[in-house]
Amino acid sequence: MAEAELSRVNPPKQSRSRRTLERIVGAALEILETEGPDGLTVQAIVERAGSSVGSFYARFSGKDDLLEYLGERVWREAASRWDAALAGEDWAGLDLKGIVAGAIALLGQAGRSRASYLKALARTPGARDDAYLAFHTHILRGIEALLLEHAAEIDHPDPAVAVPLALQAALAVLEAPMASGLGGAAAMERRAHEAQALVLSYLTGRSAHAPDRSEQVDFFDVWG
Repeated sequence: MAEAELSRVNPPKQSRSRRTLERIVGAALEILETEGPDGLTVQAIVERAGSSVGSFYARFSGKDDLLEYLGERVWREAASRWDAALAGEDWAGLDLKGIVAGAIALLGQAGRSRASYLKALARTPGARDDAYLAFHTHILRGIEALLLEHAAEIDHPDPAVAVPLALQAALAVLEAPMASGLGGAAAMERRAHEAQALVLSYLTGRSAHAPDRSEQVDFFDVWG
């Protein structure tokens, strides 16, 4: 996707200019992750990027313009990687259980990603969540399509209704506030496991266990 489609950033035409833009973007994301939005100043960005203030303003009108660009770009790039991975995977060998396992793992990964610089972006004045919501809608539709290809394995009388409802229920499990003492990676893994079982039980109409770790799909990394 061209840079100009993402925001008002001036699209770089030469490879050197593109590299400068990438250094500025990388520096800004690093600062957001480690220091939050309060540490994000134009001077801090250009120093970390090894660039200049003039190079920054040649691409962005200011800090707010950069933040808008980042908020759009990160999620749109993730959606593009999701599309590419969907097209490149061999889904023929996966049953409903395997696709559910991979789908829930992906949803959990997308949610956890917001804990660093994306969460910092959301705290900036005037921030909007449109790009994140568009990404979430995009991947949910992709997952729905995958699951509906296995409608013959779904016992619900109306799979087209059941699949999106099941995914929304799984999202509620993954994104609910953590109870005291239930934080950390182990708790998130348990949530994902239970969300997988919930979806499978609802779609098949019988008690179901999520796949063991050895059975689960090795899904792609949308943030890679």
